[in-house]
Amino acid sequence: MTRGLLLAVWLVLGGCVTESTGGLPDPAPKAERVQAHLDLARGYLGQGDPDRARTPLETALKIDPNSADALVLMGVLHQREGDTALAEASYKKALRQHPSHPQALNNYGTLLYSEGRYQEALKPLRRLVQDPDYAARAQAYENLGLTELKLNHREEAREAFERSLSLSFVQPRSSLELADLALQDGEVDAAQGYFDAFRVQARQTPRSLCLGIELARAEGDSNQAASYAMALRNLYPNSLEAQRCGGG
Repeated sequence: MTRGLLLAVWLVLGGCVTESTGGLPDPAPKAERVQAHLDLARGYLGQGDPDRARTPLETALKIDPNSADALVLMGVLHQREGDTALAEASYKKALRQHPSHPQALNNYGTLLYSEGRYQEALKPLRRLVQDPDYAARAQAYENLGLTELKLNHREEAREAFERSLSLSFVQPRSSLELADLALQDGEVDAAQGYFDAFRVQARQTPRSLCLGIELARAEGDSNQAASYAMALRNLYPNSLEAQRCGGG
């Protein structure tokens, strides 16, 4: 840590110096002191140094045990260290204090999804997408769509992916999922449109190439199907998709 950074942090923690008769400066407001420690912790986490992030986080929580921002960041630290149970406890505590905290809702929902607890993940993710001010709302809708899809809620998933694209056209996973859903429903033209959007936004994956083969076959385009099949075999020869649909 540079001397300049230490000085900046000290100034934030110490607050403005006020003259008084024979006393120390008044301490900075609690919120400012918490924020200073959170800024330090975020910096360490951003540098991939969770060990050094722990001390300022613990200090922030000593100052304000109910700080949702500090609890969420502590949850992130626990996840970095592989302690998912502790991470979940931090996110749940943050939501008890602030039920609509967007980052707590996002992190808790995605943690539940990563553990295969899809039904539980729905509640925080559905709540999150209702926040019109959440900066990553398009991604939140995409995450919700993936969760709905895992539970075979096809219509709800489709609606979530469509909302994701309405908020941000550059959501390749949403485009790919909508292409798959449309093809399953026999909507070949719609599927092709979504698939084309995916292709210009992201690199082909085994799954997308397999879907491209199925879509080309549905359109009767044997040359395109063979082209996708060749790409699948050449790029991902050991993938399950190459074995399942790479025959051209």
